[in-house]
Amino acid sequence: MQNNSDLLNHLKTEKKEMTNIDISVAVKELQSLINAKFDKAFLVNNQDGRELILKVHNTEMGTQEIIIGIGKYKYITKTEYDRQKPKNPHSFVMLLRKNLRNIKITKIEQHNFDRIVKITFEWNELKYMLIIELFKDGNVILLDSDNKIIMPLRTERFSDRKLIPKEEYRFPTQRDLEPANLEYEVTKKIFKEELKKEEFIDLEIVRIISRLFGLAGVYAEEICKIANMDKNLKNPNEEQSEQLYSGIKEFFKLLTTTKPYTIIAEEKTKEEQNNQNNQKEEQQSIAKKIIDVSPIELIRYEESNLPNLIKLKVENNIKVYKKYYTSYLTALDEYFSQFILQKDIKKEETKLDKLIKKQERIVNSQIETKAKYEKQSAKNHEKGDLIYANFTEIDEIINTIRSAREKMEWKQIKKIISENKDNPILGKVESINEKNAELNLKLIAEYGGDLGTLKGNVAIDIRKSAFENADDYYTKAKKFKNKVAGVITALEISQKKLAKVKQQTELDAELLKQKQQNIKKKERRVLKWYEKLKWTIIDNYLVIAGKDATTNEIIVKKYLEKNDIVFHTLMEGAPFTVIKNTSEETPSEETLLEVAKFAVSHSKAWKLGLGSADVYWVTPEQISKTAESGEFLKKGAFVIRGKRNFIRSAPLDLGVGILEYDGEKRVTTAPSKTIENSFEKYELIKPGKLKKSNLVKQLLNEFKDYELIDEDIFSILPPGESEYLNSKDRRLPRRK
Repeated sequence: MQNNSDLLNHLKTEKKEMTNIDISVAVKELQSLINAKFDKAFLVNNQDGRELILKVHNTEMGTQEIIIGIGKYKYITKTEYDRQKPKNPHSFVMLLRKNLRNIKITKIEQHNFDRIVKITFEWNELKYMLIIELFKDGNVILLDSDNKIIMPLRTERFSDRKLIPKEEYRFPTQRDLEPANLEYEVTKKIFKEELKKEEFIDLEIVRIISRLFGLAGVYAEEICKIANMDKNLKNPNEEQSEQLYSGIKEFFKLLTTTKPYTIIAEEKTKEEQNNQNNQKEEQQSIAKKIIDVSPIELIRYEESNLPNLIKLKVENNIKVYKKYYTSYLTALDEYFSQFILQKDIKKEETKLDKLIKKQERIVNSQIETKAKYEKQSAKNHEKGDLIYANFTEIDEIINTIRSAREKMEWKQIKKIISENKDNPILGKVESINEKNAELNLKLIAEYGGDLGTLKGNVAIDIRKSAFENADDYYTKAKKFKNKVAGVITALEISQKKLAKVKQQTELDAELLKQKQQNIKKKERRVLKWYEKLKWTIIDNYLVIAGKDATTNEIIVKKYLEKNDIVFHTLMEGAPFTVIKNTSEETPSEETLLEVAKFAVSHSKAWKLGLGSADVYWVTPEQISKTAESGEFLKKGAFVIRGKRNFIRSAPLDLGVGILEYDGEKRVTTAPSKTIENSFEKYELIKPGKLKKSNLVKQLLNEFKDYELIDEDIFSILPPGESEYLNSKDRRLPRRK
């Protein structure tokens, strides 16, 4: 009988692709990515198709990954699960990186309530659109500003359109009915006219609804339930048509108040199973499977209907329940990621099985070889014994054959032997192989007692004596015996290795089982408000700095307080750097200089490779968003009025390290003096020629004990390229 885990694997899942209802809700939630910049793309192949991953970044949310499923499973959502990214990017991915890098997302739309998503990217005069088709086998198409196809993920040709480069993109044929127009009388009129069409006369209403609105069967059935109508009804009358239309309107109103959830079938724990029998046992690991996901409450998934979703002989050991989410994107991610990640686990399980089978084949082969050598050794030893037991007769036969051979041909000798089968000596000769000068003798040895009788055919070389023939067989027996010893040694090693492999695979299998039952998301630590900016701690002061024009605005308008000190360089576009000062006393000169170093290090001076730059500081009341008459201030720009307190030639001086602050260990940057006094572990850097991405990889390795991700480091680095300080340039020893 199958166990519960196997049965769960065979449970039918409702969705292999997102419906237009799912897409409608998902697109609304994806609006949070408007103004995010495209960073990278990856294309991950799996046995059921492909996943296109779009890595985007915005100031508020950091790095996010949009994942698009193409193939057997078709979907679009944000993901919190890690995928194994390929080392060699696909040509389509390279094209996306080339055209979209650092360009903002300005629109994310669903086309005509269809299974098509449009993502628009714009920057100045540049405009691109990414079309995601989530029907048939799925596709992703990059368009230019003239709606011409730059490149599709897959080229396709249909009767009414072509998805090939340089061709104008055309959407599939549109439907006349859209949920957005249900309140209009003309829509109701069109609906009733559609019901009367000849093609729908003999069709069940559930199928008609599905076709008219492009709905999945589960939602068409839900409309019938809401309308309190038999889904198999055909050719509805006027009253029934009105009733059905009201049900359709009621259903689509549900989309305005979504309550996302997944339906999970899960093996009960031992404790749960035995509670029914008042027994106590240890809990065991459980298997579970998400069998559906929905953005709205469905009648079919009301609590009373859940037990009917599975019909299993062991259904008492399996429970079905809902899990609610605040975001439908999260629910979609949980649902669709299970297929890809669990298939990765299956691959790992197959590898483990292959490893065991390979080692078992080696062991079995060695066992067979050992048995073969033992048999050969015993057989040759037995032949030697038979020769010794018939020593005199064999020598007589050899001498007789030799003498006869001097006078006659082999043919004549064979004839004489065949005619003298009753002769006690010649009768032992079964056959002659003249080419090898061998006699095949039938020998018997009577030992008596427990040893009994030994008999068998033995090949005798007539060029050698009986003693020499016996010695040859004993020598062969010894060789095979030595081989047996060698095989035994190898077999012992192989058996130990097999036991070790089995032990390791059992551990690995258990880990995989746990991994399968509790696949972990990427742990995204909730960022403190200051971590969304550049920040550090200098002489116990919290210091924050802008990353761009948007964060400059945020700092001045949201976080600037009356006792704070504001730093700025003379370079255009430089970030504001602020000492958060809770007292009315101005920080010391040493503190002001240290913050000045931080400010210039995070300015354009770093990108230009300068050694130092001038910086000034002012108080909050000197900063204004009101421009002089006739002037205009760009986003992130402010007017500074009054005296500026200059710190001339502040040196670029920066390190990256781990600082314990606010109850947690965090990675950030600071000038070298602060690094030395306050940081747990660090690396000093300077303007250089190492790409940011490469420096991030190196720093991740340096700080591998702190469970950082690339975004943690990427977001804190100064603009432009950098490199480590050479050992001879280090002004401070590295503390571990």
